[in-house]
Amino acid sequence: MDSPCKGGKATDVAIQHNNPSYPPLASIPTGGILVHMSIIENLKWRYATQQFDTSKSMSEADLNTILEAGNLAATAYGLQPFTFVVVNDETKKQTLVEPAYGQTHFAHNSALIVIAIRTDLDEAHITEYIERMAKTRGLDVAMLDGFKNMMIGDLMNRTPEGRMAFAQQQAYIALGTMMAAASELHIDNHAMSGFNPDAFNEILGLKAHNLHATVCLALGYRSADDAWQNYAKVRKDIKDIVVTI
Repeated sequence: MDSPCKGGKATDVAIQHNNPSYPPLASIPTGGILVHMSIIENLKWRYATQQFDTSKSMSEADLNTILEAGNLAATAYGLQPFTFVVVNDETKKQTLVEPAYGQTHFAHNSALIVIAIRTDLDEAHITEYIERMAKTRGLDVAMLDGFKNMMIGDLMNRTPEGRMAFAQQQAYIALGTMMAAASELHIDNHAMSGFNPDAFNEILGLKAHNLHATVCLALGYRSADDAWQNYAKVRKDIKDIVVTI
């Protein structure tokens, strides 16, 4: 493939998606490197879908891709103090609507993921993580004692509420990663934290597994009747949100 850079100068290259349903991308200066801007276009395309088309179902492969993206998300220390609970039971999803203050998109979607943080984050979890790291990287576990002791010193010196706050922060990183992945696949999504977590814990049986419902992600395909898809996205100008020091 010929380089788009001629004579050492950047040229404009119009990049198109392979998927014809994706929005076209503007020509961008490449500087000799083919820059794929699809993620920006797809984030512009997404919105908090209020009404999903329940006649359309996302594929298991796409759901697994989104879950794997969440699994690959960055977390502090790499500790991943949460679980992704996929709710397929339609009756349970419908039961979640009332403690979600009547938000029907908790039930009417192609897939619902509840990100539940661990309430029992302790030295045993840190030890298991260190042992898994040593095995994965082919290391003597003793080589990781310093890292292990640092994590224990940090997390075990926090209050239980402090450890929960730590876990919730990591859950939101995974949420954002899954939302971006879903948008790349052109799967509509809606992140939701407006619900009664204690009621969700009861309905989904999370407490018995030392889990606490923190935030949810509804996935599927927008309904043609959802007026929100026609609203212009309102965001700050980039110069008003970025500060360079």
